[in-house]
Amino acid sequence: MNIHETLLLFTGIRHFWQTNRDILKRCLFLKDGPLQIRAQYSKLVNPIRRFLIHALEQGTPICIVGQEKTGAFVEHLELIGKDCPVGHLFIPDHNYICERIQHRPASGAPYGRDTNYGTKVFLALDERYRFVLNMPVSVGMGTFIQSPAPTQMIGLNQILATLPELLSSRYENALLPVELAHSIASLSTYPSAQVLKLFAEATIKKSV
Repeated sequence: MNIHETLLLFTGIRHFWQTNRDILKRCLFLKDGPLQIRAQYSKLVNPIRRFLIHALEQGTPICIVGQEKTGAFVEHLELIGKDCPVGHLFIPDHNYICERIQHRPASGAPYGRDTNYGTKVFLALDERYRFVLNMPVSVGMGTFIQSPAPTQMIGLNQILATLPELLSSRYENALLPVELAHSIASLSTYPSAQVLKLFAEATIKKSV
């Protein structure tokens, strides 16, 4: 499912890249979940990084945000969120992630080097909305950076200016585009509701 969602995300990016890059500059692409590809498909991570940096160098920065709503990073933000200054963001580095979130030694390969095409960002947008986001980093071709600075996040200013316009109050820390996509794709409403209706009608007919 994750690789399918990633390919679908980049299908839209590819379309505008080939047809209208001016529109692409003004788009914000949202992904439900981290900007991460695991297992055998992780071989796509480096090509994605290279493409995003190439696009930036060509004057067409591609703004992508992945939002995590569950997992260890979200649980950690819940612990530290009450002390987060409003309007601030925090980019945890390799040591912080290993020692404070994963509770393991920081020795070994840098976190996310082989699997992530976006770095983790904790954002305290206001008193109510606190997000665990993933954003790509603008580093040189073939380079992985363990401790990126805010100035190295692709489209950070545009993303921060856009997120307040996408907030939903229906769910905790919800973004409206993701919420709408879930409401359309949810098996609890469609098509399972229609399937249940057909099953009930067929059962009633048999019992009559």
